[in-house]
Amino acid sequence: MNIIEIQSTLQTYFDVMYECDMEKFDLVFHPSCSLFTAGGAELVVKPFAQYRREMSTRTSPKSRSQSRDKERTVKIDFLSDEMALAQVRVQIHDKLFADNLNLVKVGSRWMVVAKIYHLLGLVS
Repeated sequence: MNIIEIQSTLQTYFDVMYECDMEKFDLVFHPSCSLFTAGGAELVVKPFAQYRREMSTRTSPKSRSQSRDKERTVKIDFLSDEMALAQVRVQIHDKLFADNLNLVKVGSRWMVVAKIYHLLGLVS
C-alpha cells in the first residue's frame, strides 16, 4: 500500500477539477466509473460518458483565477493493496463539494471507479 501513489492521483484529480483538462481526466477516471449523489430523496446516477461531456464543456475554475485554498484530502483508507477510499473537498466556482472517491489500482495506476459527491454549500 503506497499512500504517495494515492496522493499523486488525488493531486491529478484536484487538477482536473480546477483545469477541466481532459487528458488528465482520462488518467484519473476509469471508463467504467459512475458518479452518484442524492437529489432530495432520489438517487442521481451520472455515467462516465455523460460526466466526461459535462467536464469537457465546463468553464474551468482556473480560467476565472479561482483560489484553490479549499482543496484538501480529508482521509485515505486502504481496503487492500489494490483498493482505497479517499474523502476530499473541492471547490468548483462558488460551490464546495465533499467527494468520496473509490479508487482501484489498474496496472500501475490508481483510478477513480466510483464517485459519491455532496454539495456542502456555497462559498464567496
